[in-house]
Amino acid sequence: MTKLSHKALILFSILSLSSPSVFACINTYAFELGRGLSKEEIKAKLAENLKKPYKTVAQQNDYAVILIYDGQYKKAIQLLTQLEKQHPNLAKTAANLGTAYELDGQIEKAKYWILQGLKRDPNIHHGSEWIHIKILDAELAIQKQPDWLKNHDVLGLDFGKKAAPIAHIEKISFNQKKYDLDQVLEHSKIQMDQRLKFVNKDPISAQIVFNMANIEVVQYSNEQDTPIFLYDMAGDLNYQNPKLIHERKDYLQYSKWYKFKSFTIQIARGISNLFSHLISEIKQKV
Repeated sequence: MTKLSHKALILFSILSLSSPSVFACINTYAFELGRGLSKEEIKAKLAENLKKPYKTVAQQNDYAVILIYDGQYKKAIQLLTQLEKQHPNLAKTAANLGTAYELDGQIEKAKYWILQGLKRDPNIHHGSEWIHIKILDAELAIQKQPDWLKNHDVLGLDFGKKAAPIAHIEKISFNQKKYDLDQVLEHSKIQMDQRLKFVNKDPISAQIVFNMANIEVVQYSNEQDTPIFLYDMAGDLNYQNPKLIHERKDYLQYSKWYKFKSFTIQIARGISNLFSHLISEIKQKV
């Protein structure tokens, strides 16, 4: 690559980052959160099992998930309990059993089995199950104190109450592990993608989704539509402070200072990535 083409590439990158399209989100992950099986797909899977019953452990575990999707929680619990007896110590069985118990309203049992799944495989669901435990702890706390969410954050995060979110807590500790905001966001995506298939108007999920938006904002996401969509989703899920949602959206959309900082950060990231790519190319040629 010539010096001229290097300069042209740098100029193109900067111009691209300067374009408003850099802030336009085309296929944000947020649009896909919670999209589960359709009723037709569930019906087809149930009918398929009637014609030819699933026999392998994996097939039966998957069938239990279909039962959960269909709202047949007790039947799923029965099947998974039987699987656990016949083929003990499988992380997937424990995780599915925990989910079935949770949706059936048996939170203590749900927590036991989710912990079992985490113990059997710490990397189950890409290591995100610590968030599921936090959710179950919140559900138990709400059973004892219905207004618990007003003064507590499910994951232990704090972005303040002002229009501009500020990350007062940048790492969450759980079982001697620490998770930074990038990890919290990634694990929240995984957990919400699962949870939102089953819940509606859920303040716990609303708070987590709200904080996903906050992380996107404080991390200066290059997809401006993503935090807006997440804030709206939090509202739809019954977030307890709709006024703060409105203020955060206004800040994101109309704050010139935020837009300037976001713009300059995106340019800096683009240039950094470009130079990393060029250095990598040079090393390969040497």
